[in-house]
Amino acid sequence: MAIDVSIVREAIPVLLEGLRVTALVSAIGVPLGVAIGIVAAYAAQSRSVLRPVALGYVELVRNIPYLILVYLSFFGLPKLGIGASAMTVAVGCTAFYTGGYFCEILRAALRSVARGQTHAALSLGMTYWQTQRHIIAPQLFGFLIPPTTSLVIMMFKDSAIFSVMSLPEMTYQSNLLTANTFAYVEVLGTTALIYWVSSVLLASVGRRLETVVGRRIRHA
Repeated sequence: MAIDVSIVREAIPVLLEGLRVTALVSAIGVPLGVAIGIVAAYAAQSRSVLRPVALGYVELVRNIPYLILVYLSFFGLPKLGIGASAMTVAVGCTAFYTGGYFCEILRAALRSVARGQTHAALSLGMTYWQTQRHIIAPQLFGFLIPPTTSLVIMMFKDSAIFSVMSLPEMTYQSNLLTANTFAYVEVLGTTALIYWVSSVLLASVGRRLETVVGRRIRHA
């Protein structure tokens, strides 16, 4: 069976519009998730009452499928009297899930820095947060960039789940196109190609950042 190139040409603009929505969800949700993950990571390392809360949050993200979280958010929030659009739920779920995984990435990076450096800085009169900012944080980027890049790519691809909420992202648009044309190979193949190209570009950005940070660390 020959590939119908005309269908591919017609599908690309529609899929690119869906890609715009996918990118928007990721561009807002992932940075929010990183911020949540930073707070959770330091809470998990503390001896305060926030430690079990942070650890419980990570376990929740680890053990509940993403699709179930999306369904619970989309159908459960209205039952609690909370009105939220599909876009809001998508951004919120992206941030929530990203935060749990980034928390563990950051905790692993923090454990990779020798504890003696923290003790030495504190003995010199620096506060805990001064130590984190000036001593620990500059060393973390080399550890953080590779796994964070993988996390960003994962969340970008997993945004396909939001098609179940009728959010007009790329997978939802491809479903509409296949329903109208029955050209599954052409439409889904083009969708897969766009996901692949986007992921390759994200990975190349991550590698570039890793190179730049590596140079700065060597010349520091």
